[in-house]
Amino acid sequence: MHRVTIRLAAAVSALSLAVVTLLLGPAAPGHAARPQESVAPPASDLELVVLEVDSCIYCSLFRRDVLPKYQASPRAQRVPIRFLDLNDTAADDLALDGPVLVVPTVVLMKANREIGRVPGYVGPENFFHAVNHLIGPAE
Repeated sequence: MHRVTIRLAAAVSALSLAVVTLLLGPAAPGHAARPQESVAPPASDLELVVLEVDSCIYCSLFRRDVLPKYQASPRAQRVPIRFLDLNDTAADDLALDGPVLVVPTVVLMKANREIGRVPGYVGPENFFHAVNHLIGPAE
């Protein structure tokens, strides 16, 4: 697992890259594997937020190995999943219990407050066990 150190220069670089990506569209280099995300109205006030950073190999593995299986599950209809870049200002608006030191980190949110988290890439099977453990009591 990689530790993430946020620096001002990295944040500015990530913001610049985000602006370029928005201008060029999802086919920007390095983002070809990222699917377009649709925003559906949640059936509950629970949400999974995946905090990631650009060029993170484990974030790419999460999107490749875990995301399609989660989106195909019945739980995805009740507890939607969305992605935020850790360096994005929107990540600052989350009411997290502590700093995010490892990416990807999946945070279960209820009414924009952290209920629990799964730090790092743990693979599909362990991800589903951890998420079921977090969501069960929160529903």
